[in-house]
Amino acid sequence: MTAATTNGLSPAPLVLAIDIGSSSVRVAVYDERAHAVPGLSVATPHVTPTTPDGGAADDALVLADVVERTVDAVLTLAGDAASQIIAVGLDTFVGNLLGLDSRDQPTTPVYTYADTRSLKEVAQMRRDLDAVEVHQRTGVTLHTAYAPARLLWIHRTDQHAWNATRRWVDFATYLYGRWFGREAACSSSVASWGGLLNRHTGRWDEELLDYTGVSAEQLPELADYGDIMRGLASDYATRWPALRDVPFCLAVGDGAAANVGEGCVAPGHTALTVGTTGAVRAGVAIPLTEIPRGLSVYNLSRDTILLGGAVTDAGGLFAWMRDTLDVPDPATLETELSALPPDGHGLTVLPFLRGERSPGWLDDATGAVIGLKASTTPVEIVRAGLEAVAYRFALIAERLSRVVSPGPEIVIGGGAALSSPVWLQIYADVLDRTVVESADPEATSRGSAILALQSAGVIASIDELPARRGRRYTPRPAAADAYRDGLERHHTLYHLLLDPPGPDGAYAGQCSHDPL
Repeated sequence: MTAATTNGLSPAPLVLAIDIGSSSVRVAVYDERAHAVPGLSVATPHVTPTTPDGGAADDALVLADVVERTVDAVLTLAGDAASQIIAVGLDTFVGNLLGLDSRDQPTTPVYTYADTRSLKEVAQMRRDLDAVEVHQRTGVTLHTAYAPARLLWIHRTDQHAWNATRRWVDFATYLYGRWFGREAACSSSVASWGGLLNRHTGRWDEELLDYTGVSAEQLPELADYGDIMRGLASDYATRWPALRDVPFCLAVGDGAAANVGEGCVAPGHTALTVGTTGAVRAGVAIPLTEIPRGLSVYNLSRDTILLGGAVTDAGGLFAWMRDTLDVPDPATLETELSALPPDGHGLTVLPFLRGERSPGWLDDATGAVIGLKASTTPVEIVRAGLEAVAYRFALIAERLSRVVSPGPEIVIGGGAALSSPVWLQIYADVLDRTVVESADPEATSRGSAILALQSAGVIASIDELPARRGRRYTPRPAAADAYRDGLERHHTLYHLLLDPPGPDGAYAGQCSHDPL
């Protein structure tokens, strides 16, 4: 029997990558070299509903339907070639949590990392627990983005949901339970973003379980992304017959997948990802004895970890400024931004629309623009905002360099940054390092494809398929000097408005005003 071909494809192994991001769901087909197959990719936007009190949560059934319809669309496009799919990879936005009842139906929404309603619980945890010790054990700080405070908040505000919940899971684990009709494990990658994983033991942290009132039996089993699931439940086997017996890798965090897709997993290799949110992450050797203040550990697997920090407002801030300010069309805006000198606008911006994560972790941080004049233009405000986001990444990168010797280049990916060469040059100048574009516009999705290819035995190592590179941006000495002044001004404003020293000279956040 001759293998079927569709869309000009030869009968060769294919993998399906499902990328559940913070603003869209993308499903794509990749070949055995992790090249996206033309025409076999669908992206479906989704927007997490927010509320004025800091809520940011998705309806689990609605989000699951978005994912499943996107898979439907790609399999329809693939036609007979879907039979060549030998594995499925999945990555997801992390720091999310939902409850399930005894029938595995949601008892809560999918609370996301951006939900800040557990501020009171974070404050109480910081009084009751040794925050430094918790950070060293779990790899993340006590913050509204993570599960411990979220569980306490649910217990306080929604007793009905708390009592009805049999299991607490992440969204990917919920999806797999839905698709396979049985309880699914949670990968160490996804678990490392949740705040309940003890990085030393590789198990759920007993002290935090006791504190939150949750038992280990209420949480998923822990595994690695290569510990696959196979055998779809009957409804999904009928819906996706090509995937009926195909192995599905356990989900990984989208940030870890991005580093894989950009070829930045080895120690010292650094990736800067700028989407709606953003992060700087580098591979580090294990065991990692001490985590620098303000940074987080992100697992890819039990034996491969990344270190870095994330910001909540990156490309999202850029989009907000374009939508809110009276700026020209994107092409004209780029031209006008490029005509402005580095830090030449006299503005200082704090780019916090939804609180701060790394490195200061101020839950209630808000944004500010200082230095406005009658002559200030909207384009100048946009430029100052883009520079401010780069300053936040510079603060993270400086702390990261205390642990790993950074390579000469930083690989940058993500649609937000790649859409603006001006912003890429700003990053090179602020970081004072060469910035290299990722030539794969969907590096996160590609990373999931690579992990699926490895799991299926098509490749022996994730290093076997090098990432492609695009344009290079080298730092300009005069611009780097100007941005050093701008960064110091930015850092001073941060502490003046958001985190002034207390009577003992200490700061509430983790971004001490060290000399920069």
